[in-house]
Amino acid sequence: MHELADGGTPTDQLDMTITDAVRLSALPARESTSLWELAEPVWVVDASTTCAELDRRLRAGAAHEHTSVVVLDRVAEQVGTIQRQRFEHALGGPFGFGRALLARRTVAEVTDFDARVLPADAGVGAGLEVVLERPAHRRNDDLTVRRSAADGTVQWKALPVAVLMEAAAGRMAWHASRDPLTGLVNRGAFFAQLERLIAGAAEVVDAVPTRVGVVFIDLDRLKTVNDTLGHNAGDALIRSVAKRLRAEARPQDVVARLGGDEFVIACLVQAHDEESAGRALHAIATRHLEAVRRPDPDLDPRARSTASLGAALSVPLPRAVGADTLVREADMAMYSAKQAGGDRITMTSTVGDDLAVGGVTPVLSLQQALQRGELELHYQPIVDAQTRHLLSAEALVRWRHPDRGLLGADQVLQRAHAERLEVSLDRWVMRTALDQLAAWLRERERTRAQTPPLVNVNVSPASLSTPDFAESILDAVARSGCSPEHLRLELPETASLSTLEIAAPQLRTLAGTGVALVIDDMGAGASSLRNLSAIPVSGMKIDRSFVHGMLQRDSDRAVVQMLTNLAVGLGLRITAEGVETAEQEAELRRLGVMALQGYHVARPAPAPELRWS
Repeated sequence: MHELADGGTPTDQLDMTITDAVRLSALPARESTSLWELAEPVWVVDASTTCAELDRRLRAGAAHEHTSVVVLDRVAEQVGTIQRQRFEHALGGPFGFGRALLARRTVAEVTDFDARVLPADAGVGAGLEVVLERPAHRRNDDLTVRRSAADGTVQWKALPVAVLMEAAAGRMAWHASRDPLTGLVNRGAFFAQLERLIAGAAEVVDAVPTRVGVVFIDLDRLKTVNDTLGHNAGDALIRSVAKRLRAEARPQDVVARLGGDEFVIACLVQAHDEESAGRALHAIATRHLEAVRRPDPDLDPRARSTASLGAALSVPLPRAVGADTLVREADMAMYSAKQAGGDRITMTSTVGDDLAVGGVTPVLSLQQALQRGELELHYQPIVDAQTRHLLSAEALVRWRHPDRGLLGADQVLQRAHAERLEVSLDRWVMRTALDQLAAWLRERERTRAQTPPLVNVNVSPASLSTPDFAESILDAVARSGCSPEHLRLELPETASLSTLEIAAPQLRTLAGTGVALVIDDMGAGASSLRNLSAIPVSGMKIDRSFVHGMLQRDSDRAVVQMLTNLAVGLGLRITAEGVETAEQEAELRRLGVMALQGYHVARPAPAPELRWS
């Protein structure tokens, strides 16, 4: 029996959040991580070893950290594995006679020689394929990894499935939040982080007003570089600029690529007055303009560019605007810089709630909107991927503002967060959606109309943390006259693991009554794959960023396939969000996705106007 160097302590199955995986390695190089790098040392024993001898060594504690054993049968020239937990269970037996019955037998008699051995250079995707192909009762067994050394010897390692899932979660998180060309934060993640900066600006230090600044950057010569030197040179320029912008940014700044040759930076600016804050933001923009101007010796000298920059500064909370408004103002300022010849910075005036009249800037009040009845729900159909049969409709909040017109969910939720009204908003949406569903069900029974048989309703992390969360939902269900089976509760994937653990008993209560639990935006944020077993989930939705990118990027397609296979293996319904083209629909159907939601199926609409194709 040969013992390799000690390995680490095994991790509980699937007990790693995507956020933790990103913290461990947020670099594109994570794509090339081999199974050998992830695997842990393992015991290797000869097939002639007796079960008693292996039991003695395991019980002695020397290999306490090992969860499996590799068995070499040199006569039959085959390799197998023994899962420690299963081996120890067999030795105990149902009546405690297992150890006496097996003691004299060789380990070959209890070895799984059908287990696949993976090469050292295999990637995470190959490991996931093996796991998902296994029967359910073997799905958590360690993988065995083999490497041939330069001297001709063979080395072995074991890879716990928990570690493999950690690596997969890291890949998912990285692709969900990063631009694949530059490694910078992508559009979706940038806006989410900018909203958090805006919401948290009031909490920053020492009574000095804090504003959020946005610098919008557009390269002046990318088209010329692409046309004269080719798109590879253009991509090299974009990567170079990204590297320089990241190097210039402060640790707390957020640097993103929005697409094409557009970059954006979000930062906090502290100053006692607006003039000082403006100077500070202009200084930040100037450093980044000079960084773009600076030659990169690794680039073709002809692949150089200047940039046009626009900078916008918010007013302090509570009058601060949302992320969309702030970025739009910076974008407009950038356009002015470009119209003036480029290679310069244009500052916009301090951005408030762009409703200033006579020097007064009113605050958008969600509390007043609730009282005045300005909120309404639009519904987006969810259909069967094969038949296009209507399965459900997701309730999406809108604000029909008397001055600004119809505001989308992002703006409503931003105000709800700023005013600490997430729970009140969630409960209004729940009651309204269930009342509408009850009306649909009555119409369906009376006229056999094709109305939604179920409704999907989102809940915020704040609602999950309330002690009467389940009670409030069941009360709304009862008041509407619907059954709990008619409600599908969408849990935010961005909720922290601790929040979901606190809410788990109430979620189990809801599931016990028939309410279906669905993890929303799978792969977008801080999800833990352990949530799939910690709470009684019946479905999950693939984040739209993977659907958008799957026809262009193999990595996004692989994530869609992995999540679909995982859902099928666990008996969950899998829905793809953000389906916008027939090509996406065809590929999702081919990959085995069960349900579709997105503009290609139908746009969100008020209940009387609900249509789907």
